[in-house]
Amino acid sequence: MADESHPPVAASSARGSLSCFGIRQGDLLRDFGQWARLHLGMTRLVYVAPSPARLRKPAFLAGKGAFEVIPAAEMGFERVPISLRAVGRAMADRLSGAPQGTVLAVDMGWGLQTASATANFEGWTGVAADLAEATGHTVVSLYNRSLLIDEHLLAALRGHSAVLTPEGVVDNPHWLPRALQEKGTLREHVNHWLGGLSPSLIRNNPFADRHAAEGADPMWLLGRRAEEKVIPTEEAVRERWKIRCFGRLRVYRADGSQIDWAASGGATMKTKTLFAYLLQQGGKGAQTDDLADLLWPDATSIEAARNRLYHTVGCLRQALDGGSARRGASTVRRDGNSYVLVPPERSWLDISTFEQLCRQSQSHLKAGDLDESLICLRAADRLYSGDLFEDIPAEYVDDQERDWCWTRRYWLRDMYLKVQRDAARIYRRRADHSAALSHCNKALALDPLAEFAHEEAMQVFAAQGRREAIERQYALYLDSLSRFDDRPRSAELVKLYRSLTA
Repeated sequence: MADESHPPVAASSARGSLSCFGIRQGDLLRDFGQWARLHLGMTRLVYVAPSPARLRKPAFLAGKGAFEVIPAAEMGFERVPISLRAVGRAMADRLSGAPQGTVLAVDMGWGLQTASATANFEGWTGVAADLAEATGHTVVSLYNRSLLIDEHLLAALRGHSAVLTPEGVVDNPHWLPRALQEKGTLREHVNHWLGGLSPSLIRNNPFADRHAAEGADPMWLLGRRAEEKVIPTEEAVRERWKIRCFGRLRVYRADGSQIDWAASGGATMKTKTLFAYLLQQGGKGAQTDDLADLLWPDATSIEAARNRLYHTVGCLRQALDGGSARRGASTVRRDGNSYVLVPPERSWLDISTFEQLCRQSQSHLKAGDLDESLICLRAADRLYSGDLFEDIPAEYVDDQERDWCWTRRYWLRDMYLKVQRDAARIYRRRADHSAALSHCNKALALDPLAEFAHEEAMQVFAAQGRREAIERQYALYLDSLSRFDDRPRSAELVKLYRSLTA
């Protein structure tokens, strides 16, 4: 990857897939344009912007009609659920009849408007390559490194075969062929990369790669060899799930269908709790007796609890299999006296993306980049649709012996409150009072004693000259304090109130 002061670009053409990585939005588009004109022979630019944008025609383009801006939403990038095939068809229609020398540049910032950007980026790279091959035009994916998180950029490096840089188009050593991208294990990925360094490093042992490889956050993911013949009843094992843990636990298959926990005919809440617990345990799995005690603490005997557990495991497999018992057995594995959940490789998990966006926003705040921080904060805000595993019954969550959910739930809630705090402060400083109050209210809906939210709201009212609103907000704080807690008043909050009403 090029030095940060000279951002490279990712593009897809008939030869494969290219990419472009930049630091700041204006610089990214400008530098890309200069390099595309020099190295790709670009005479006309079609730019897909993440949202309706008013952009002047870049100086590097001359001639009437040489620059066109298309909102990403118009091409279907922001639809829920997104269909990348439909996006590809819409863009192919838009490029129909475009003259030679046309370059399609897609700003990948659209991914931050979707919940599962990483999974969508992995799907997009194949669509971009197909689009370039079908139309004969160069397709460039622009990645803003100051906004996108690391897993987004890694998806880009795996998916684009070349990178556009100031020196020209450079082969990407981290690229994976589509067969490996979609079906390969992590071991096969490493084998491919090492083989690119030297053929002598390739391992040809046909059994070496048949193992469960540890994936990111927080589970073990089983892979199948890319060249292995596809068995129709096993194909869904290869699809990637989108796992939503915030609010109501939901798991979506690649086709957009949602796993129905009640389809098995078992106890729905126990089936769902079993999935959530195994997901949190990751690669180490969970002991049979531990699961039995969690779900049936009042059972007459351990044998009775185990029998119920075996039935519930069967119900979970049936819910996950999508019509094939063989698939369900592949995703819930028995390992001695333990069970391990094995989601499809590189399945997307909202918790992981939420944490990365929060860290990214903090980095931008420390650097004083408020625009970039706000984009990350808004993306994190959209992901948090409720507390962790909100619909799992309290009798399973409030488990002091195992504490598998409670502490984690409140730690993530605290991160979400900080998202509201930082967003409210940025908006208040920009005199966007309505947006600032909206974030204060979100925080107070979750925690009526969130002192920062009361403080920010009072400062917004002070900026608006609304003394009565300041009084009302302070009274609300005191009322919440008396109803929800017996702790003393915040000295800082009282001081702020007095200074604003003096």
